[in-house]
Amino acid sequence: MVSVALDATIAVQPDPTGIGVYCNRLIQSLSELLTELPESDYRIQIAFRPGPYLRRARKQEWPAGFPVLPLLDSWLGPWSRYPRAAIFHGLNQRLPRNRYPRQVVTIHDLFPLTSTRYSTPEFQRHFARILHHAVRNADRILAVSETTREELLRHTDAREDQVRVIYHGVDKFTRPDATECALFPSRTLGLKPGEKFFLNIGAIQTRKNIANIVLALRSVKGARLVLAGGDGHGADQIHRLIEKENMQDRVIRLGYTSPENLRMLYATATALVFPSLEEGFGFPVLEAMASGLPVITSNVSATREISGEAALLVDPASVSEIAEAMQRIADDSALAEKLREEGLKRASTFTWEKCARETLGAYREMD
Repeated sequence: MVSVALDATIAVQPDPTGIGVYCNRLIQSLSELLTELPESDYRIQIAFRPGPYLRRARKQEWPAGFPVLPLLDSWLGPWSRYPRAAIFHGLNQRLPRNRYPRQVVTIHDLFPLTSTRYSTPEFQRHFARILHHAVRNADRILAVSETTREELLRHTDAREDQVRVIYHGVDKFTRPDATECALFPSRTLGLKPGEKFFLNIGAIQTRKNIANIVLALRSVKGARLVLAGGDGHGADQIHRLIEKENMQDRVIRLGYTSPENLRMLYATATALVFPSLEEGFGFPVLEAMASGLPVITSNVSATREISGEAALLVDPASVSEIAEAMQRIADDSALAEKLREEGLKRASTFTWEKCARETLGAYREMD
């Protein structure tokens, strides 16, 4: 029996982001897959750094047969490893200081290495130390997109034979009933009957290109913009831009949004507008397509790769291109329907079962 320890610390963050979703869904899908494969010789342990383990992880329910353990390497010193495992998989871009016999790390993005615009110098230095350590010490690196793989090879010492691309999955979308959809925009967002809104999911930050979405909205008549996410790097400047452009009434800032409200937003928006400047994957693009929501996204970075031909692609630096795409979808119901259909087809090719199966395959390569 081969014991595999997953560093799932990020899975218990209070307001899970895309990486937290990945951790939770991979754990669940590995459990389901191994149940179907009783002959499998892999035994999964879920490990958490001491603080998150004590505060949250040990109190939550996890798949049966997956022991939940503290990750104590930093406490026990260089002569010891805990939990005991033949394979260690860091799900969030990091590996422990004490080496396990075989090591795997998932890399989600590299934006602090590729640009100084999207984070503070302190964060860039911290990120670089963690990432370079992981790359040097990993036997296998799982990149979440071809874009991420290419950036790893360009900006780190990662080797071609070391990296495998394994895409995330997306859950099937259960559409709320018609009554809920009819009431949500007015009750929760304060919209007038029939008023359209565009949606952006994720932190309000420079990298997400929120400023250009706000500027584009000025020329899109009769629609509003909903921002569903907390503040990130550069949020102050974005909030000031909204005030400067007198767009306070047209831009609805919800902050962190519950999964249930997120489901309603995907079901009732006119389109997702996600012209991010740099993404390692782009979860909102895939979630929107899975919900049947038309997508506008960037023609650069991983969002182009994930959306394929199922979205309107725009130059994220062009305010006019973003505005034109928004207006087209607002005005052209046939185009919106085509994007819904193509998005649903595209999203159906990304499954968590496939992600889990390919992850087990990466473990087997090291046997």
